[in-house]
Amino acid sequence: MSRAGRSSRPVDGPAGSWVSLQSLVELLGRRHALAVVELLRGPAQPFRAVVARLAAPEPQVSQRLRELREAGLLEVDEAGDYRLTGTGRRLLDDLERLATFADGWAQLTSRQRVPRGAATRGRGEGDR
Repeated sequence: MSRAGRSSRPVDGPAGSWVSLQSLVELLGRRHALAVVELLRGPAQPFRAVVARLAAPEPQVSQRLRELREAGLLEVDEAGDYRLTGTGRRLLDDLERLATFADGWAQLTSRQRVPRGAATRGRGEGDR
């Protein structure tokens, strides 16, 4: 997943964790990626069932499945069906906690999201 200005090599230390997180968020932010992970929380699914459940174009689903496999989050079983790996299941646990946080956050009004006394802009934000 290397792009100009970005290294695919992990970085040590706290900054490295953020780089790794950014890579994971980028992967999961691709169209249908999270839906695939959520769909495969249950039993293994054949390709056609994944495509039908997502109501998505086959080439796009195929690409996502390949990317998630290469990332170690999915595997193909003996029958050729897709399922989460152990790593994928651990990720699912963390995503469920994040989804719970997001549900609470989404219910806040914009006023509740900005703490009392907080500046409306950061230094340099909006300056031209």
